[in-house]
Amino acid sequence: MGGKIFRQSEADKRETALDQRLEELAAEEDWTAVVDELDRFEENNDRRHEEHRACLDLSLMDRDAEDDWEGGQFRKFLKLCRERDWNDLIFSQKPEDLHQLVTEYPVSAALKELTPIQKKVLWANVVWGVPTSDLARELGCSVRNITKHRQRALEKARFLVTGRKEPDP
Repeated sequence: MGGKIFRQSEADKRETALDQRLEELAAEEDWTAVVDELDRFEENNDRRHEEHRACLDLSLMDRDAEDDWEGGQFRKFLKLCRERDWNDLIFSQKPEDLHQLVTEYPVSAALKELTPIQKKVLWANVVWGVPTSDLARELGCSVRNITKHRQRALEKARFLVTGRKEPDP
């Protein structure tokens, strides 16, 4: 049986070129250049993604499509196409995964060290903007208690990242 020749897509070509470049830099042990190359590649991918999304007319998908696909698959696909739903899909919705929302290592590591209640308070109050009074009612405690949890969480994270208890002036 004759061998088939598969055409490589543009994205595959870019990734192949990236892999080759990363191997060269790794062989030279130029780790800063490796990170810079990965950042540049990611920025270009983000730019391409934004440009591609900008030209799509998603209004055609804004319709009631209960029966279009079995098992509600259309609804899941629709969520992937709406920017307002994108973060809900790609990020965990659990307070214990709060550290995943932060790209800087020291801050991410500090958030991992918070207590479960501190993570929950920061997640709800800071990330989602849930008012302190609503959060206190949900958790069955006082507003002051929620404020203290948030304050202690921020102080602990600041200390773990900077080594200082006081914020910068």
